[in-house]
Amino acid sequence: MKTTKKLIQTLNYIASHQPNKMVGFKKAYKLLWLIDRYSLRRYARTVSGDQYFAMTLGPVPTDTKHILEGLPTNMYTSQADVDTYLNINPTTHKVRSRKSPDMDAFSVSDVKAMDLILQHYGSMRSDDLSTLSHDFPEWQAYKERIEDDSEKNSFPINPSLFFEVYDDGRGVFNEDPKMLAIAKDMWNEYNAVV
Repeated sequence: MKTTKKLIQTLNYIASHQPNKMVGFKKAYKLLWLIDRYSLRRYARTVSGDQYFAMTLGPVPTDTKHILEGLPTNMYTSQADVDTYLNINPTTHKVRSRKSPDMDAFSVSDVKAMDLILQHYGSMRSDDLSTLSHDFPEWQAYKERIEDDSEKNSFPINPSLFFEVYDDGRGVFNEDPKMLAIAKDMWNEYNAVV
């Protein structure tokens, strides 16, 4: 059974690298999305294991959102893990790191992905990250439907869209096309088996 243990540690890692070891929900969603996007394109797997939905403010990780809002998750969640590592304040929409992340949860490539994204995007405001996310293919594919008032405002993102070419000018997502194609093939092959 898939669990949110690694997702909780990723969220904790993000919060622990912010001022006062605290991050707003929206900023956490966007940084986690960028981490998973980078990892998927480089290593053919995400760090968190979460599923993403295109919503009005950009891509949102489902189980992360549910954990922070106190809702049931798709993957198994240990409330003890949540309570040990995170202090969630639903009133202020902020989460604080209670304890250093369990680094045993991460591979070397996980840490590389998290550190790179935090280096390039970690100091950005949540609204700026949200605006930035609207230019990426995985949100653009759903833009018309999201902006259509007659439609619902949440759509599961097809993970293959994370492999589409888009350069936001920071040099983070400029993979060699051949390596990107290999990562996409590996992702598709793994998910066809699972």
